[in-house]
Amino acid sequence: MARASIITLVSVLFSLSLIVINGALVFEYKRQSHDVQFLTFQRFMMGVKILFDNPHDKDAQLAKLHVKRSSYSKEKLLRDGEKVIDDPFSQMVVYENQLFFIPKPPPPHHHFNEPPKLDMPPPPRDLPILEDTNTFSPQRLWILSGVINVSFILFFGIVLRKLLRLKNLKRAIMRFGEEQDFKAMRIEAEDELGEIAHEFNIAMEKIHLLKESRALFLRNILHELKTPIMKGKIISQSLENISKKEQLERAFERLESLLGEMVKVEKLSSNEWELHKKEYRLVDICDHAMDLVMSDTKRFHIKTEKSGPLLEVDFELFATALKNLLDNALKHSIGDIEVSLGVKSIKVCSNGTQIPEKRLDFSRPFNREMEGSTTGLGLGLYIANAIVVKHGFSLHYKYLEAKNCFEINF
Repeated sequence: MARASIITLVSVLFSLSLIVINGALVFEYKRQSHDVQFLTFQRFMMGVKILFDNPHDKDAQLAKLHVKRSSYSKEKLLRDGEKVIDDPFSQMVVYENQLFFIPKPPPPHHHFNEPPKLDMPPPPRDLPILEDTNTFSPQRLWILSGVINVSFILFFGIVLRKLLRLKNLKRAIMRFGEEQDFKAMRIEAEDELGEIAHEFNIAMEKIHLLKESRALFLRNILHELKTPIMKGKIISQSLENISKKEQLERAFERLESLLGEMVKVEKLSSNEWELHKKEYRLVDICDHAMDLVMSDTKRFHIKTEKSGPLLEVDFELFATALKNLLDNALKHSIGDIEVSLGVKSIKVCSNGTQIPEKRLDFSRPFNREMEGSTTGLGLGLYIANAIVVKHGFSLHYKYLEAKNCFEINF
């Protein structure tokens, strides 16, 4: 469905309403003008009948019809006036916003080969030009049109002013996501929008306090946990038993890695990790990811096309995502690991058992009930998926020929 702004929709509806109403008023004006001309023509015809019947008080009878004999010449009216009605016996013209009736000379009384009827008097040939004394004024119609237009424009201005406050609310929400400090939105009126703004201020203030408390908690817990981990690593160096020393070192390294992943999870979940994209060769990104693994990389077999593709990515962040996939393959497989670098995708395939369906939701950071010696909490795949999605790519999993294959599609 096409996106339509409420302000645009309301503006279009108001404009169409004004066009329809003004069009109807213009049509009504033309209809009334036509009716006035028709009724006036009928009064002129009645005036002609009065003149034809030759009563004693012609002018008085014509005055009752709001008609009088005109002093204008026929030639002037026909030359300068606008003809509105033309029939075989008369013409009606408009001159200076006034209607005039101009009789035409009557046709001959007899036809060829037909004797004249002696019982009918010949029609007069010197009928005067008649002038309408009424004045049709569309003033009331124009006043009504002006009142309707002004009322509509005022109503539209009030509605538009209300709707523009929705844009202010939208800008306040966007500003809240971009700025660190919370600024309450100004409440302009005690109406429904004012109530929304009030509730928005309350909700955003709570979210702001939660963000501050989360950041404070994360800083404190990282500080409190890093200190004993560092002390534990130092003490483990003094142990004489080599096997116990290595076990302690792996345990503390695991804790330190888990803390680092928790920081990444927090930044990704709060959308505070900004991308700094540039074009890099996919081979260089893969080499950096293998350096981050800090393990035996002899098991990796890289396959790449002749023309190495260029990716517009955040180098460190995307290398971290690829590192998590490589690290996951190292931990949960035996044998060689195939890494295919293509133009449209990256594939990491390794031998192993198929991942259960319930753990294939990579959008959840903790998709395991507990962590074992050979299993994690799913943070690595969650972080990899979050980074891939943030770049506009997608992460897919397939189990083919007893191999777990993770594929990043560009």
